[in-house]
Amino acid sequence: MNIVKSMGIYTGANLLNAAIPFLFLPLLTNYLSTEDYGILSNFNVLANLMVPFVGFNLMASVQIQYLKKEVDNQVYLSSSMRLVLALSVVLTLLMFCVGGWLENNIGVPKEFLCFIALYAMFNVVSEVLLAIWRMEDKAINYGVFRVLRTIIEVSLVLFFIVKMKMNFEGTIYALLISYLAACIGAFFILWRKNLLFGNFNIAFVKHALNYGLPLIPHTLSGVAIMYSDKLILTYYWGLSANGIYAVGFMVGQMIGLLQNSFNQAWVPWVFQKLKTGNLTDKKRMVKITYLYIVAILCAVFVLWAIIPFIYSFLGKDFQAGIDLVLYIALGFAFNGMYKMVSVYIFYIEKTKIIAYTSVGVALLNIALNFYLIPIYHAQGAAIATMIAMAFQFVVTWWVSSRIYKMPWNLKKAK
Repeated sequence: MNIVKSMGIYTGANLLNAAIPFLFLPLLTNYLSTEDYGILSNFNVLANLMVPFVGFNLMASVQIQYLKKEVDNQVYLSSSMRLVLALSVVLTLLMFCVGGWLENNIGVPKEFLCFIALYAMFNVVSEVLLAIWRMEDKAINYGVFRVLRTIIEVSLVLFFIVKMKMNFEGTIYALLISYLAACIGAFFILWRKNLLFGNFNIAFVKHALNYGLPLIPHTLSGVAIMYSDKLILTYYWGLSANGIYAVGFMVGQMIGLLQNSFNQAWVPWVFQKLKTGNLTDKKRMVKITYLYIVAILCAVFVLWAIIPFIYSFLGKDFQAGIDLVLYIALGFAFNGMYKMVSVYIFYIEKTKIIAYTSVGVALLNIALNFYLIPIYHAQGAAIATMIAMAFQFVVTWWVSSRIYKMPWNLKKAK
């Protein structure tokens, strides 16, 4: 399957996957308060923070190892999954111990915080299967799996909130149950592919940790860039302000869905082409990157033009977020550009470099949030996110060009 066809399938699946909950956003913004959305936003922050600690970026190391003939994938994955299970148990106990303190500071009830590590484990198992399908270029399988999980989640959200009259807790229950179902399905498929119940090999566990642990600062930095604004906004202006921001963030994230769709097709294609070291292929990658930058910026301004139409369907309490969307969308556009150039650093397994740059960008983002949010409220958070993601793209491109030669100057490339 070529990159255009794969990208089309990934884009279609991700857009459908996003469209399902997005279409129900007007309904939910009329059933849930801005404070409910603030609590949900903070729950998602902690959930995303937990995933790299439970999964140690296993999805990334699996992508690198899966295509190598000398690796026993059954033993590699089975050994790593045992560690994932152990970490989820330990971190669940930890959340039980600190849940009361977190509840007092971010507003998420302790009983839900204790489920976060289990959610992370469900997420990791599902994402490992999806990573393998990307390496096998099974875009249709990938799309069907993602969309089915989202359909289960949205159906449960509607049942719990509309039928059972729950508030934010209905959405959290739906998220947990849908990922549990996805985990069970992924586990069964991995078993059928003969990738589970192999022998334990400590050498493979060490490789997974050596590859994945340096990426934890990178992953956490990405989470900090994406989510620290919500915690800081809650601290200064409360859960209601965070709820308004969270809905604006969801609208701007449409650009994130587009760029992520392309990246899911881009990474396997680039990895395959880089094996040959062919200059013609490298020139083609550079041309696609430049076209991509133009296209993603055009998509941002299309979204900007239709923002008033989108907000006309949302609850009146959320209208203040309309001015945030352009900044957030531009941030996601820069994040997509970053993914286009960081792929070469991942290919040569220089993950520590990714970690260093990501930590620096995250610290910049947090500093900007603490400076801008007290002055400009939610708009300050959106501007901080945009600046941080733009800086991440520029720095990573510069680093990538120094450690992996690509013909960025097409006129001089021979």
